[in-house]
Amino acid sequence: MERVPRPRLHFTPRAGRLGDLFGVLTSGRRYHVYYEHRDLGGAPSAWGHAVSDDLILWTEQDAVPAIGDARCGTVVAGPDGPVLFHTRGGGQVARAVADYGPAGWRLDPPGALLTGPPSGATGLRDPYVWWAGSGWRMLLSGRVRGAAVVLQYHSADQLRWSYDGVLAARDGADWRCPRLFPLDDTWVLLVSTGDETAYGIGDYDGQRFTARAWGSFTRERLGPAATFVDSAGRRCVLVRLGEEPARPGSAWAGMLSLPWVLSVRGDRLIATPHPNLDPYLISGGTGLTATGGEVRDHGDLILTMPTGGETTLFADADIVEVTVEGVSGLGVARRTGPTVPGVRFARFGGGPSGTRS
Repeated sequence: MERVPRPRLHFTPRAGRLGDLFGVLTSGRRYHVYYEHRDLGGAPSAWGHAVSDDLILWTEQDAVPAIGDARCGTVVAGPDGPVLFHTRGGGQVARAVADYGPAGWRLDPPGALLTGPPSGATGLRDPYVWWAGSGWRMLLSGRVRGAAVVLQYHSADQLRWSYDGVLAARDGADWRCPRLFPLDDTWVLLVSTGDETAYGIGDYDGQRFTARAWGSFTRERLGPAATFVDSAGRRCVLVRLGEEPARPGSAWAGMLSLPWVLSVRGDRLIATPHPNLDPYLISGGTGLTATGGEVRDHGDLILTMPTGGETTLFADADIVEVTVEGVSGLGVARRTGPTVPGVRFARFGGGPSGTRS
């Protein structure tokens, strides 16, 4: 059986798999990504960390034992190093700080910051914490009377938190891993729905988010998104690729995506390739075509994207990441045909013929 070459630019741990992302911290011109480290069976086993100078090539650091049942949590910069917010059993929220001994992290404080959900809410999970200019805010996903909700808390010191109420709600939905951030003179709320990442674009008054439009951002097997601001001030995103078992010959399920720059165009959340990718690319995606939203590999349909403008493909071993100009969304697929070494880059026109530009 032919073995698929290891991807060049899609980071994956040496042993095990990349799980949900806790986030990316920027320190000068260096980046640190923190993530859930899973064993090959997919079970959470540790917390991982990798560093990069350009968001493209990552150097894995030692994974350390997890101290909670965090899946989708948040890492933020603290006065003495990174701080990781995570959930524990019963809807509790805890705070861990970096410990540069063998343990890697320690609880601070030793008990829970939040001991359970507020009255009427259930299923509290996935804390997202950020500095709001005059204090800290925390979002948590949950349910209230059957509706999916995002709840908000605030704090002056990351230790004592007060409940603000429901930030956003939607009937008939299943929301996880909320992320809220300003972008291009508006606000964006990202939520994982299990199969994809959805987004709302609208207004935020400090306590409530009011969407004027909703859309789908990721397609196919993409995990929850982690957004951050790079050293040039651009709002960027990384996601986990492919939680499903890899096809025979490929062991790289559970990888880090390429970096993408986010922008808002009208009521759409747009992803464009990060400029740091340019030096690593080889022009031409042998065997790949894109016509009318259908991405094919040697004739086999591997991904369907919305139709729009120019389609951009990045092929790295058996992985293909795809965006369509002017259309919300980031897609990923696995190749079915032969692969070649290196990271291949191709663009196809937005017309019906799908001509390569």
